[in-house]
Amino acid sequence: MAARADTVADDNFNGRNYAAAGSAGDVVMTLSHQQSPRQQRVLPRQPIAPQIVTMPSAVKCSFIGEGSANAVFCVTPASGTTNNRKGCNSNGQDDTVPWGAGTSADAGPLSTHLLRIPKAGPGVGPNTCLEHHAYYCNILRPLVGAEWLVGQQLIQGVVSSGVHTILNNLLAEMDRNRRSRPDWVGTRVAEDVDVALLVEDMTAACKKPTYPSSTTIIQCKPKWLVQSPSAPAGARRCRTCALAAASAASPRADETKRRTNNVKPSISHKAKPCPLVLVADPPLTPQDEAVLETALWDYVCQHLGSAVTFTSSSPASPSIRSFSVSELSMALQKARPAVVRWMRTTNFFRRIAAIQAEFDPCGALSVKSAIDDASAPSLDRLQTAMTLRDCTCFLRITTSDGLTSSEPVQVSAKLGDLDRKDGRRKLAQWQIQERTLISGGFYLGTEEPRQQTRCWLERQRD
Repeated sequence: MAARADTVADDNFNGRNYAAAGSAGDVVMTLSHQQSPRQQRVLPRQPIAPQIVTMPSAVKCSFIGEGSANAVFCVTPASGTTNNRKGCNSNGQDDTVPWGAGTSADAGPLSTHLLRIPKAGPGVGPNTCLEHHAYYCNILRPLVGAEWLVGQQLIQGVVSSGVHTILNNLLAEMDRNRRSRPDWVGTRVAEDVDVALLVEDMTAACKKPTYPSSTTIIQCKPKWLVQSPSAPAGARRCRTCALAAASAASPRADETKRRTNNVKPSISHKAKPCPLVLVADPPLTPQDEAVLETALWDYVCQHLGSAVTFTSSSPASPSIRSFSVSELSMALQKARPAVVRWMRTTNFFRRIAAIQAEFDPCGALSVKSAIDDASAPSLDRLQTAMTLRDCTCFLRITTSDGLTSSEPVQVSAKLGDLDRKDGRRKLAQWQIQERTLISGGFYLGTEEPRQQTRCWLERQRD
């Protein structure tokens, strides 16, 4: 499916590009002055306006996935499309380099990245992605480390090229085919967001694997890797499991069960895996070690429903293979020891946990106001912690038969979905949630009726 030809003159594109790059630089500078001392310490002294890729004049689009706030698409130049990558360098000068070289085979960043664009909603505007990218470049990347983050860059021309119309048509088709989640039906791409994000396609490296091999990408949300500072003494559940119990106990959850599955409210919900197992203390006994290894592998298996697997039995292009969860679990048994060993020894999750703890030492209830200047530093730090509590981990597991690789199993991970949480809009919601968990007994496990959870914290106390 191709977009209509872009009729805007090249010089107008350049003018819009300079304006967008300038806006990004302004946003970066604004963020620099608003952060707490710890955040300012990791910022570059002179934030650099980012390069902005220009959307090709004719493209093919396909739907990849969606969430409450964003939608993701694969966008590739149509055959014969020629484009340039245009942007501003650190001196504010034009930085234009060839892109595509006149062939569709070389799609530039579109060959390795996916288009991620916000849906229409409160707080979404023309500068939304510019602000998110400035936050990513100047706060998260220095704080977390670029090697742990899904790469991203800006792209302009989503609206001016007519691509947003194609994207909304794809979302409408999802609705018609009843493939959208019920609460996402009718949601569409924001019509005033001309600058969107290109995010690294975590499957791209799998499309050129060493022969022969199989690569599986699993998505999970690590959520709260440390306990909430607001949790009561003697809590038997972590923040993630407490919220899961509250959600399962809510009248809305019971109504959803009755409406969608004709399930009786008394039947227990499926317990979610606990993220605290990812940062568990080293076991002291062989029995504890076996328990931890089983829990870590169970955490992986609980997320296999999101997995995508690429297989290659020849040097030719690999194919996507569909597995059921049980089939994939069996197929990955060979990798189990290496995956568990990586999860036990990696600094990846502990680094995220340490940042969450450092940037939210007192909890959302300690922030007095979302508009009070005196609370601004605490709120800025809180929203960074909350951003890292709602990101997505992409776990990549590659196995080979050992004939062409000295490492038959390779494991790596990166974080994505790193849009900055707006504490000024969400603080009241965060505080209401925290009070509900405390007053409802969900941290202590005293709610009625008692909800089934698999919290690592509770297991350690039993």
